[in-house]
Amino acid sequence: MLVEAELTAVVRDPEHVRAELRKRSMAEVTYKEPPVPGGAGSKPEHETTAEDADVLHTILVGIGLVELIAFEKRCENYRFTERGRDLLASVVEIPELPGLTFLELETLAEADDVPDALGLIRAVLGKLGIGERDLSTESYTDRVAASRK
Repeated sequence: MLVEAELTAVVRDPEHVRAELRKRSMAEVTYKEPPVPGGAGSKPEHETTAEDADVLHTILVGIGLVELIAFEKRCENYRFTERGRDLLASVVEIPELPGLTFLELETLAEADDVPDALGLIRAVLGKLGIGERDLSTESYTDRVAASRK
């Protein structure tokens, strides 16, 4: 089973990070399973592309899903290879969280390879000037919900 080994960080200098990454564009829908043990929040995920968010919303509501919270997540995606691993870096901004920029850095790994994959991710983050103190485990959903209170 492939797991998305991922770390998220608050970015203090977004333009520096953007300058070191190459941009790619894509619209995706992602379902993430619960985290694997010992994986620092890494979890199996399932993705597909979506051309029309309104149609997708209609389908999901039509099959009985209930929307609990919705917010806009703007991503700039960058794909690259480091030490033989394909990585995806997403610079993320949430309009409801002004002044905050995040960086998600991820790669796919087998469940027993997640610690090594996270080690590589930490090394790449270090090259971008992002350290352990910048890492965040708070979800965007929780941050938006707190900002609405």
